[in-house]
Amino acid sequence: MNTLSPDVEIKGSITFGKQLSIEGKVEGDVISTGDLTIGESGMVKGQVKTCNVVIFGKVEGNVTVQERCQAKSTATILGDVTAGAFSADEGATFVGRSRVGKQAGATAAKPALGR
Repeated sequence: MNTLSPDVEIKGSITFGKQLSIEGKVEGDVISTGDLTIGESGMVKGQVKTCNVVIFGKVEGNVTVQERCQAKSTATILGDVTAGAFSADEGATFVGRSRVGKQAGATAAKPALGR
């Protein structure tokens, strides 16, 4: 798994194929066909489009995942969630709308990686 450490700040979009853990700050979209983890110190200001995501940190933007979105107790999501499955632990903050279920996950078009 690749990791963006807490001292990393990126302004611009990120694409990746397999697994990424964000502990730093990203101002831009994060797009992948793989799995994303946003750590407790991680923050994304932009759209998140992945296969799966586990959020411990903060997302300011819409989250669209084909399969599963997990918001852990330390998570803050300020935006809409579209996912095949969505779980939020007690203590998580979610301000937005959600569209969840097999049909929602299927309509969350598989993110295309620009190459």
